Amino acid sequence: MTTLEIPRAVIWSALAAVLGVPTLAAQRSVDIRRAVTPTASVRITGAFAELRIRGWTKDSVVITGTIPVDARFGGGFMSPTAAGSPGAKFYLETSSGIPAGKLELRVPVSARVWAKSGSATIDVEGVTGGLDLNIIGGSVHVAGNPHELTVESMDGAVSVDGSPSWVRLKTATGDIVFNGGSEDAGLTTVSGTIRVPAGRFDRARIQSVTGAVDFAGDVARGGSLDIDTHGGAIDLRLPISISPRSRVQLRMRSPSGLRWLGARAAVRKSALPPAGAAPVSTFEASRRISGSWLVRRCSPLT
Repeated sequence: MTTLEIPRAVIWSALAAVLGVPTLAAQRSVDIRRAVTPTASVRITGAFAELRIRGWTKDSVVITGTIPVDARFGGGFMSPTAAGSPGAKFYLETSSGIPAGKLELRVPVSARVWAKSGSATIDVEGVTGGLDLNIIGGSVHVAGNPHELTVESMDGAVSVDGSPSWVRLKTATGDIVFNGGSEDAGLTTVSGTIRVPAGRFDRARIQSVTGAVDFAGDVARGGSLDIDTHGGAIDLRLPISISPRSRVQLRMRSPSGLRWLGARAAVRKSALPPAGAAPVSTFEASRRISGSWLVRRCSPLT
Protein backbone atom coordinates (compact mmCIF):
# COMPACT_ATOMS: atom_id res chain seq x y z
CA MET A 1 0.00 0.00 0.00
CA THR A 2 1.44 3.33 -1.06
CA THR A 3 1.63 6.19 1.45
CA LEU A 4 0.54 9.58 0.17
CA GLU A 5 2.78 12.43 1.35
CA ILE A 6 1.12 15.82 1.78
CA PRO A 7 3.33 18.93 1.57
CA ARG A 8 3.74 20.74 4.88
CA ALA A 9 2.65 24.06 3.35
CA VAL A 10 -0.73 22.54 2.51
CA ILE A 11 -1.10 21.15 6.04
CA TRP A 12 -0.31 24.51 7.68
CA SER A 13 -2.68 26.35 5.35
CA ALA A 14 -5.48 23.94 6.23
CA LEU A 15 -4.83 24.28 9.95
CA ALA A 16 -4.80 28.06 9.69
CA ALA A 17 -8.17 28.01 7.96
CA VAL A 18 -9.70 25.66 10.53
CA LEU A 19 -8.26 27.38 13.61
CA GLY A 20 -8.83 30.88 12.35
CA VAL A 21 -5.16 31.83 12.44
CA PRO A 22 -4.73 35.14 10.61
CA THR A 23 -2.56 35.23 7.49
CA LEU A 24 -0.68 38.11 5.99
CA ALA A 25 -3.07 40.72 4.60
CA ALA A 26 -3.13 41.09 0.86
CA GLN A 27 -1.33 44.16 -0.43
CA ARG A 28 -1.70 46.38 -3.47
CA SER A 29 0.72 48.80 -5.04
CA VAL A 30 0.61 52.60 -5.08
CA ASP A 31 2.30 54.49 -7.91
CA ILE A 32 1.42 58.17 -8.45
CA ARG A 33 3.54 60.62 -10.49
CA ARG A 34 2.96 64.23 -11.42
CA ALA A 35 4.88 67.38 -12.33
CA VAL A 36 4.79 70.11 -9.66
CA THR A 37 6.32 73.52 -9.01
CA PRO A 38 9.74 73.62 -7.28
CA THR A 39 8.20 74.94 -4.03
CA ALA A 40 5.06 72.79 -4.05
CA SER A 41 3.21 72.07 -0.81
CA VAL A 42 2.46 68.39 -0.22
CA ARG A 43 0.33 67.01 2.60
CA ILE A 44 0.02 63.32 3.45
CA THR A 45 -1.96 62.02 6.41
CA GLY A 46 -3.57 58.83 7.61
CA ALA A 47 -2.81 55.33 8.76
CA PHE A 48 0.54 54.63 7.15
CA ALA A 49 3.03 52.61 9.21
CA GLU A 50 6.19 53.67 7.39
CA LEU A 51 6.88 56.78 5.35
CA ARG A 52 10.12 57.70 3.61
CA ILE A 53 10.37 61.28 2.35
CA ARG A 54 13.17 62.10 -0.06
CA GLY A 55 14.05 65.39 -1.66
CA TRP A 56 15.33 65.27 -5.24
CA THR A 57 16.27 67.70 -8.01
CA LYS A 58 13.28 66.90 -10.21
CA ASP A 59 10.18 69.13 -10.28
CA SER A 60 7.81 66.24 -9.69
CA VAL A 61 6.11 64.31 -6.92
CA VAL A 62 6.24 60.52 -6.88
CA ILE A 63 4.45 58.32 -4.35
CA THR A 64 5.16 54.60 -4.41
CA GLY A 65 4.69 51.73 -2.00
CA THR A 66 2.25 49.10 -0.81
CA ILE A 67 -0.93 49.33 1.25
CA PRO A 68 -3.59 46.81 2.34
CA VAL A 69 -5.85 45.78 -0.51
CA ASP A 70 -8.94 47.04 1.34
CA ALA A 71 -7.36 50.39 2.25
CA ARG A 72 -8.43 53.65 0.66
CA PHE A 73 -5.76 55.96 -0.70
CA GLY A 74 -7.27 59.21 -1.89
CA GLY A 75 -6.56 62.83 -2.62
CA GLY A 76 -4.86 64.45 -5.56
CA PHE A 77 -3.16 67.50 -6.99
CA MET A 78 -4.38 71.09 -6.83
CA SER A 79 -4.02 71.70 -10.56
CA PRO A 80 -6.29 69.62 -12.82
CA THR A 81 -4.11 70.22 -15.87
CA ALA A 82 -0.88 68.52 -16.84
CA ALA A 83 1.13 71.61 -15.93
CA GLY A 84 3.14 71.70 -12.74
CA SER A 85 0.83 71.67 -9.72
CA PRO A 86 1.54 74.04 -6.78
CA GLY A 87 0.47 71.41 -4.27
CA ALA A 88 -1.12 68.07 -3.46
CA LYS A 89 -2.98 66.38 -0.64
CA PHE A 90 -3.24 62.64 0.04
CA TYR A 91 -4.69 60.45 2.76
CA LEU A 92 -4.69 56.76 3.66
CA GLU A 93 -7.55 55.02 5.43
CA THR A 94 -7.46 51.39 6.54
CA SER A 95 -10.55 49.34 7.33
CA SER A 96 -9.29 48.54 10.84
CA GLY A 97 -7.90 52.00 11.55
CA ILE A 98 -4.57 50.39 12.47
CA PRO A 99 -1.53 51.90 10.73
CA ALA A 100 -0.39 49.75 7.83
CA GLY A 101 1.39 50.15 4.56
CA LYS A 102 4.79 51.44 3.49
CA LEU A 103 5.07 54.55 1.34
CA GLU A 104 7.87 56.56 -0.22
CA LEU A 105 7.28 60.19 -1.13
CA ARG A 106 9.70 62.01 -3.43
CA VAL A 107 9.40 65.78 -3.66
CA PRO A 108 11.46 68.70 -5.03
CA VAL A 109 14.16 69.66 -2.55
CA SER A 110 12.54 73.08 -1.93
CA ALA A 111 9.05 71.68 -1.34
CA ARG A 112 7.06 71.99 1.89
CA VAL A 113 5.79 68.71 3.33
CA TRP A 114 3.19 68.01 6.05
CA ALA A 115 2.93 64.41 7.29
CA LYS A 116 0.75 63.10 10.11
CA SER A 117 0.02 59.58 11.34
CA GLY A 118 -0.70 57.56 14.47
CA SER A 119 2.04 55.07 15.26
CA ALA A 120 4.50 55.33 12.39
CA THR A 121 8.14 55.52 11.37
CA ILE A 122 8.94 58.64 9.35
CA ASP A 123 12.36 59.07 7.77
CA VAL A 124 13.26 62.26 5.88
CA GLU A 125 16.34 63.15 3.89
CA GLY A 126 17.35 65.88 1.47
CA VAL A 127 14.48 68.38 1.89
CA THR A 128 15.59 72.03 2.16
CA GLY A 129 12.12 73.57 2.21
CA GLY A 130 9.77 73.12 5.15
CA LEU A 131 8.80 70.04 7.16
CA ASP A 132 5.90 69.61 9.59
CA LEU A 133 5.76 66.06 10.99
CA ASN A 134 3.35 64.70 13.59
CA ILE A 135 3.05 61.22 15.12
CA ILE A 136 1.75 59.60 18.30
CA GLY A 137 4.13 56.64 18.56
CA GLY A 138 6.97 55.27 16.50
CA SER A 139 9.86 57.50 15.50
CA VAL A 140 10.88 60.46 13.34
CA HIS A 141 14.34 60.93 11.85
CA VAL A 142 15.34 63.94 9.76
CA ALA A 143 18.67 64.25 7.95
CA GLY A 144 19.57 67.46 6.15
CA ASN A 145 19.06 71.19 6.45
CA PRO A 146 15.41 72.18 5.99
CA HIS A 147 14.65 75.88 6.27
CA GLU A 148 11.89 75.18 8.79
CA LEU A 149 11.35 72.00 10.80
CA THR A 150 8.51 71.18 13.18
CA VAL A 151 8.13 67.74 14.77
CA GLU A 152 5.53 66.80 17.37
CA SER A 153 5.33 63.37 18.97
CA MET A 154 3.65 61.82 21.98
CA ASP A 155 5.64 58.64 22.67
CA GLY A 156 7.80 58.43 19.57
CA ALA A 157 11.50 59.26 19.53
CA VAL A 158 12.70 62.24 17.49
CA SER A 159 16.20 62.58 16.03
CA VAL A 160 17.69 65.24 13.77
CA ASP A 161 21.05 65.15 11.99
CA GLY A 162 21.48 68.53 10.35
CA SER A 163 21.15 72.27 10.81
CA PRO A 164 17.63 73.59 10.18
CA SER A 165 17.47 77.39 10.20
CA TRP A 166 14.35 77.28 12.43
CA VAL A 167 13.41 74.17 14.39
CA ARG A 168 10.82 73.15 16.99
CA LEU A 169 10.88 69.61 18.40
CA LYS A 170 8.25 68.62 20.96
CA THR A 171 7.45 65.32 22.70
CA ALA A 172 5.56 64.04 25.72
CA THR A 173 7.57 60.94 26.68
CA GLY A 174 9.66 60.48 23.55
CA ASP A 175 13.39 61.19 23.57
CA ILE A 176 14.91 63.98 21.47
CA VAL A 177 18.38 63.89 19.91
CA PHE A 178 19.50 66.96 17.96
CA ASN A 179 22.90 66.52 16.36
CA GLY A 180 23.41 69.78 14.51
CA GLY A 181 22.88 73.49 14.95
CA SER A 182 20.31 76.20 14.27
CA GLU A 183 19.72 79.93 14.18
CA ASP A 184 16.56 79.46 16.25
CA ALA A 185 15.89 76.19 18.10
CA GLY A 186 13.21 75.13 20.56
CA LEU A 187 13.31 71.64 22.13
CA THR A 188 10.55 70.65 24.54
CA THR A 189 9.60 67.45 26.37
CA VAL A 190 7.64 66.37 29.42
CA SER A 191 9.50 63.26 30.58
CA GLY A 192 11.71 62.31 27.66
CA THR A 193 15.43 63.06 27.54
CA ILE A 194 16.92 65.81 25.39
CA ARG A 195 20.44 65.34 24.05
CA VAL A 196 22.42 67.80 21.95
CA PRO A 197 25.79 66.11 21.32
CA ALA A 198 27.06 68.80 18.91
CA GLY A 199 26.07 71.90 16.98
CA ARG A 200 26.33 75.68 17.06
CA PHE A 201 23.30 77.75 18.03
CA ASP A 202 22.41 81.42 17.73
CA ARG A 203 19.34 81.01 19.94
CA ALA A 204 18.32 77.82 21.70
CA ARG A 205 15.65 77.19 24.30
CA ILE A 206 15.37 73.77 25.92
CA GLN A 207 12.48 72.92 28.25
CA SER A 208 11.52 69.80 30.18
CA VAL A 209 9.40 68.86 33.16
CA THR A 210 11.12 65.73 34.51
CA GLY A 211 13.28 64.74 31.55
CA ALA A 212 17.07 65.06 31.71
CA VAL A 213 18.95 67.49 29.46
CA ASP A 214 22.44 66.86 28.08
CA PHE A 215 23.86 69.79 26.10
CA ALA A 216 27.32 69.61 24.50
CA GLY A 217 26.88 72.16 21.74
CA ASP A 218 28.23 75.67 21.21
CA VAL A 219 26.63 79.12 21.44
CA ALA A 220 27.41 81.69 18.76
CA ARG A 221 28.87 85.10 19.60
CA GLY A 222 26.04 87.19 20.98
CA GLY A 223 23.78 84.13 21.02
CA SER A 224 21.81 82.64 23.89
CA LEU A 225 21.10 79.27 25.45
CA ASP A 226 18.20 78.89 27.90
CA ILE A 227 17.59 75.56 29.65
CA ASP A 228 14.48 75.30 31.83
CA THR A 229 13.61 72.14 33.75
CA HIS A 230 11.43 71.40 36.80
CA GLY A 231 12.85 68.10 37.95
CA GLY A 232 15.27 66.84 35.31
CA ALA A 233 19.04 66.86 35.66
CA ILE A 234 21.14 69.11 33.42
CA ASP A 235 24.50 67.98 32.06
CA LEU A 236 26.18 70.99 30.45
CA ARG A 237 29.37 70.95 28.38
CA LEU A 238 30.56 74.25 26.89
CA PRO A 239 33.68 74.59 24.74
CA ILE A 240 36.53 76.81 25.88
CA SER A 241 36.21 78.66 22.56
CA ILE A 242 32.68 79.89 23.32
CA SER A 243 32.33 83.66 22.94
CA PRO A 244 32.34 85.73 26.18
CA ARG A 245 29.40 87.62 24.67
CA SER A 246 27.25 84.49 24.65
CA ARG A 247 24.58 84.12 27.33
CA VAL A 248 23.81 80.82 29.05
CA GLN A 249 20.89 80.72 31.49
CA LEU A 250 19.70 77.68 33.44
CA ARG A 251 16.43 77.60 35.33
CA MET A 252 15.77 74.58 37.52
CA ARG A 253 13.97 73.61 40.72
CA SER A 254 16.78 71.38 41.94
CA PRO A 255 20.17 73.13 41.82
CA SER A 256 21.89 69.87 42.79
CA GLY A 257 20.78 68.43 39.45
CA LEU A 258 23.24 70.67 37.58
CA ARG A 259 26.49 69.06 36.46
CA TRP A 260 29.19 70.87 34.52
CA LEU A 261 31.14 68.09 32.84
CA GLY A 262 34.55 67.80 31.26
CA ALA A 263 37.69 69.89 31.37
CA ARG A 264 36.29 72.08 28.60
CA ALA A 265 33.78 73.57 31.02
CA ALA A 266 35.47 73.67 34.39
CA VAL A 267 33.54 75.65 37.01
CA ARG A 268 34.56 77.07 40.34
CA LYS A 269 32.75 74.97 42.94
CA SER A 270 32.32 78.02 45.18
CA ALA A 271 30.11 79.54 42.51
CA LEU A 272 27.46 76.85 42.91
CA PRO A 273 24.51 77.62 45.20
CA PRO A 274 24.94 76.72 48.87
CA ALA A 275 22.94 73.99 50.60
CA GLY A 276 19.46 75.16 51.51
CA ALA A 277 19.29 77.64 48.64
CA ALA A 278 15.89 78.51 47.20
CA PRO A 279 14.50 75.46 45.36
CA VAL A 280 13.89 77.51 42.22
CA SER A 281 16.98 79.37 41.11
CA THR A 282 18.46 80.98 38.03
CA PHE A 283 22.06 80.32 37.13
CA GLU A 284 23.66 82.56 34.54
CA ALA A 285 27.08 81.91 33.10
CA SER A 286 28.10 84.74 30.85
CA ARG A 287 31.80 85.32 31.42
CA ARG A 288 34.89 83.21 30.80
CA ILE A 289 37.67 83.44 33.39
CA SER A 290 41.11 81.99 32.64
CA GLY A 291 39.73 79.52 30.14
CA SER A 292 37.00 78.25 32.46
CA TRP A 293 33.39 79.14 33.05
CA LEU A 294 31.98 80.75 36.17
CA VAL A 295 28.39 80.71 37.40
CA ARG A 296 28.06 84.44 37.81
CA ARG A 297 24.59 84.84 39.24
CA CYS A 298 22.33 82.72 41.43
CA SER A 299 19.05 84.23 42.50
CA PRO A 300 15.51 82.99 43.26
CA LEU A 301 12.97 83.31 40.48
CA THR A 302 10.05 85.63 41.04
